[in-house]
Amino acid sequence: MNGAWCARPARGPNEPALFIGELIAELPAGARVLDAGCGPGSWNYATRPDLRVAAFDIKFPPGPPAPAANLSVVVADLARLPYREGAFDLTVCHYVLEHVTELDACCDALARVTREGGALYLSVPRAAAFDDRLYRFAGYFAKYALLKFRKRIEHQQRFDLAGLLERFRRRGFRAAALAHVPAGFSWMNDTRTKPLQGPFTDALAWLHRVTGIDLAADANFVLAFRKDAGGASSMQAAAVERRVTNVCRECGELSVCTPPSPAPARWICPWCGRGNPFGRAR
Repeated sequence: MNGAWCARPARGPNEPALFIGELIAELPAGARVLDAGCGPGSWNYATRPDLRVAAFDIKFPPGPPAPAANLSVVVADLARLPYREGAFDLTVCHYVLEHVTELDACCDALARVTREGGALYLSVPRAAAFDDRLYRFAGYFAKYALLKFRKRIEHQQRFDLAGLLERFRRRGFRAAALAHVPAGFSWMNDTRTKPLQGPFTDALAWLHRVTGIDLAADANFVLAFRKDAGGASSMQAAAVERRVTNVCRECGELSVCTPPSPAPARWICPWCGRGNPFGRAR
């Protein structure tokens, strides 16, 4: 099993930063970063101890981020943020907006706390994708078929790319870069669904290899916005589109795979080193 043909996404010399690691890497020392809806942390804060990081979530089921000298963590609601206007050079909102109830208020808050000239990283699922529909089905099944009537349906919002771009254009942002990201089904790492994850993703890869039907394709949007006075204008340069072909089912990181022919049945994640089933080249 040889995964040398799978690599981390590479940034070209004229391409704007898009992924969290790229955006973090280009910040100057002392920059302020907000991790909105952070969970245990949307990235490894220790990679840049010279940054000032604020992180919050409304609850911490897996536990809050590990303490660090450059980190402050609070319990807060995205719709009612306790931060001043323009407080952050970079705002990170990593798979959060699909879970909120008050979408407009949350988008307003993200725009308010990002400084003029600053960046907003945003990732959300595509509502029409199989992955998002499966996640919703699992939630409704648990709530009604398993009689867990008090359970909250987690994916409250549905997104398409045009609507997402327009939503933030109206708030003074322009999209600098974006990627259409396939599903890795890493949300199935939950202890309740982990036993199903391997057989399920193996079956989807087999279906892709045999029939060409790719149920993991085009599942998520990842975008990097810049906040500027021209962001709300009707004339904007098109965002640079970056290529991602595969997502690791274990760590959830993004990769670009260019398989030999014939394509092997498995690929190795260049981030965590674990194996994943491979369908066809995307």
